[in-house]
Amino acid sequence: MLNSRRYIFMNKQITKKIGPAGHRRRLKERFLKAGRTALADYELIELLLTYSIPRVDTKSAAKGLLKRFKSIFHVLQQPRDRLLEINGIGPETATFIHLIQACLTRATEAAVEHRETVSKPEDIFAFVRLHLGPVTTECLHALYLDDARHVVHHQEVARGTVDRLPVYPREVLKPALIHNATGLILVHNHPDGQPVPSESDLKLTKKIEDFSIMFDIKLLDHIIVTKLQAYSIKTGKLM
Repeated sequence: MLNSRRYIFMNKQITKKIGPAGHRRRLKERFLKAGRTALADYELIELLLTYSIPRVDTKSAAKGLLKRFKSIFHVLQQPRDRLLEINGIGPETATFIHLIQACLTRATEAAVEHRETVSKPEDIFAFVRLHLGPVTTECLHALYLDDARHVVHHQEVARGTVDRLPVYPREVLKPALIHNATGLILVHNHPDGQPVPSESDLKLTKKIEDFSIMFDIKLLDHIIVTKLQAYSIKTGKLM
């Protein structure tokens, strides 16, 4: 009887010890063997979280993130304070996820900077969506291009509130003159999630276009971006 109890006790201890570590190992082995297609969305996030949450089961936190934000894409787009609302996500893990989003943005930024040319809105869609889509206040970015349509510089030129964005044309054009740009693409976000340009957006486009002509700089496009979509005012195309 004593040996039987000892066996049950030891078995429980072994199971407890193997538990999360064994599950993590199996997830990792499945991923290494067959890639992302071998794992469900919550399992991908679960495996990702193991790199910032040691020795704790991360399944519930992964499922909590997906339940709240609906998709991996939206999880990676969330600001740090929204991530902290999820049970099991602490400051370090929220920073870890935010860092991944920053790396993705930097990667698309590099892809834009090293493109041979930017000739259509789709060429910069991934970058502007990742860069501005998650931002909760309206801001305006500008991409400055040379004669060959290479991006020579980009920066934020205005930041406002949730629904108001003060823009000064001279602040938009100043970097173009510094970097000898001859082309300009404006990009700004709509935090409400609707990529349709407002009347003030169209007026701003015309104002910047007229001001740019005075310096022999061409406004190539004005793109409105949300978390999922972008709209090109020049082509009238929704991406």
